[in-house]
Amino acid sequence: MLRLKLTFSCMMDLSKFPLDSQVCTMEVASFSKTIEELSLEWKTMNPVIMGKGLRMPQFEIVKIAASDCQESFHIGNYSCLVAEFHLSRSVGFHLIQSYLPTILIVVISWVSFWMDVDSVPGRTTLGVTTLLAVSSQSSGIQSGLPQVSYVKAIDVWMGTCTAFVFSALLEFTFVNYMWRKQSVEILDGKKKSPEAVNGKAVAQSSEEPDLAVAVTMKKCATTDDSVLGCESRVPHNMCP
Repeated sequence: MLRLKLTFSCMMDLSKFPLDSQVCTMEVASFSKTIEELSLEWKTMNPVIMGKGLRMPQFEIVKIAASDCQESFHIGNYSCLVAEFHLSRSVGFHLIQSYLPTILIVVISWVSFWMDVDSVPGRTTLGVTTLLAVSSQSSGIQSGLPQVSYVKAIDVWMGTCTAFVFSALLEFTFVNYMWRKQSVEILDGKKKSPEAVNGKAVAQSSEEPDLAVAVTMKKCATTDDSVLGCESRVPHNMCP
């Protein structure tokens, strides 16, 4: 009779992290006696007994499945026992530390939509700050995970949040550019608009835009060789 205290490792698939479920296997087998000499069997009632108050910080034990197995080698067949631990990851920690902060950061980046288009420093600061906050949050999450080559569910979530924040910053850049372009076109249209005098268009000099334009009109009655009289009329000054 021998009592052992062992530490097992479990190969996990983190493609759905942190919404994943894992199956960890423990196998007990004979390495010296073949199945003809030794046959291992589980107890009928409660084959695997968990310790009282045993809990894991990140997982919950859903069920424990016990089964028999047989290993074949060149020397012969050996009896073995397999216990499968079905684990479900607790989402509470990641909900508070990962999902809720990133949701708030994305919502804060949307505040720039209600800011004035002329407040360039405020909107730029808000967009860059939220983008850096999402990047820092993603780096903190990745630092506590094993380095795997495939994409995880948390990577998709963080990438989507980063895309939303970056899109808000691009939206501000596009709107600000169109607003300035429209303002320049309106000013150019006002400068190029001609002024009408006596029904004819008179172009104003661009070198002296602030000078008032005064026009004097004379109405004269003439004969063949002499001027009978003139009447002067001075209209009001026309300013640009």
